[in-house]
Parts: sequence; structure tokens; C-alpha cells
Amino acid sequence: MISKQAAKVFGFMLAVALWASPASAQVAGGIHSAAITADQPTTISPTNVDLHSLKAQIDAFQNVLNRTIQQKFGHPFSLLQDAKGIYLAGFGVAFHMEVNLHPLRMMSPFDLRPYTPEEIRKSKEEKIARIAQLRTELADLLMRHGGQLNAMAPEQNIAVAVHLFNLRPEGPDLPSQLVMKVDRQMLLDFQTRRLTAEQFQKAASVLEF
Repeated sequence: MISKQAAKVFGFMLAVALWASPASAQVAGGIHSAAITADQPTTISPTNVDLHSLKAQIDAFQNVLNRTIQQKFGHPFSLLQDAKGIYLAGFGVAFHMEVNLHPLRMMSPFDLRPYTPEEIRKSKEEKIARIAQLRTELADLLMRHGGQLNAMAPEQNIAVAVHLFNLRPEGPDLPSQLVMKVDRQMLLDFQTRRLTAEQFQKAASVLEF
């Protein structure tokens, strides 16, 4: 039986794979490992990324993502798993994190009252509103900070997958994942004012399920 954590990781990788180029699965001459060495070329292309610089950029973006999401949502809110980033050859970088956008009342040995229908209704309504806010915050964060992930080619991508924690009483109709993807060319176009903020937000790929 697949563990809950393994299922989350599988769901994240599946969501990212939806946007991966078919060509990214083809690697000439078999499987190649990318090791960071002192004499590694720094020329940026779809198959040759400056991994040394990218590693530092991923770490910096993780910190910005964690800090921004925590600051934008008021109590009650829980960051259950800090953002972690990975590089996928042929695709780009992907980040994943887990949040509870509006936790229900916490039960304890001293308070085992079941959740009331009113509590569940209010929590669902608040989560739906916060999911919309999360989409806006992620798009804004990518516009302001995504350009710093510049150690890879413009045609590669940046994806952020957010696992949305829900309790069973809240029902199966709430999405459990939100994934937003942009490519670096969009960020370059925004930085050079070929794309407005509104056009950027509309062009970003968003998946909820």
C-alpha cells in the first residue's frame, strides 16, 4: 500500500510531468548524470545549465517562497512543509510545499466535540477564497522573483506545486493540489515590458485538482 507521503510526491511529479516537453524524455546516448565540478561549462542552453549557480538560486527562491506565503495569509494558517526545489533536466525547476490554508478547530483530549456543519461550511468557504488568493500571490511572486532563476535557458520552466491539506469532514470537492507554471521567456518578456502584469497572470498555466 502506498504511504501518504509517497502519494504526495507521486502527485507532485505527475503534475509537473503534464507540462514536460516530450523531447525531455529523450537523452542521446543513454542516461547522463549532471555533477557540479569546478571546470563545468557555464554556457546556458536547454541541455547545458549552470548547475552551480542554479543551486544557489533555488535555495534563495525557496526562502522567498516560504517567507512570502507565511506573511500573506493570516491566522488560522499552517505551513506544513517548507518549499523544496529540484531541477528536472529538459523541464526546468520545480518547487513543492504543503499548507493548510484554513485549519479547523484543533481537537484535544479535553475537547473532543465533533465539528459542526457550520464550522465545516465556514472553513470550506474560507479555503476556496484563499485558493484564489494563493493563485494571485504565486503569480505575483513569480513576476517579482522568478527572473532570479536565470541559470538556465529561456525555454525552460519554473513550476510551483502547493499541496493543500484538507480534513475528511471538509469533503472531497476541495482541490488537494495547486500547480502554477511559467517559462523563463515569459519572465524575460515581463522584465522588458513586452508583457504586462495582467498578461503574465493570464499566460501562466494553472492546474487545480
